Amino acid sequence: MYGRNINFTLLAPSLWAVVEAIASNIDEEKYKRMLFKTGDNSGFVIEVFENIAVAGKKIETMKALQGLGEQAMAKVSVQEGSVIKK
Repeated sequence: MYGRNINFTLLAPSLWAVVEAIASNIDEEKYKRMLFKTGDNSGFVIEVFENIAVAGKKIETMKALQGLGEQAMAKVSVQEGSVIKK
């Protein structure tokens, strides 16, 4: 299992409509995406993938949110990693 966490702070709360359009919740067999709101202009997206290969193919949400950062409409950070197996 592989995961991605995308944290963001929006320049304005009105940008939530954009975030909701590009990061709505999805629950598929090999991919899950959940959008969390932590404040009027901040939140995070958790993506869970079956493996790193699936994660490499599912980058549209990350790219869209990073695009907001490139346009100075948001601050965005991304962390990725694998589940630690015992």
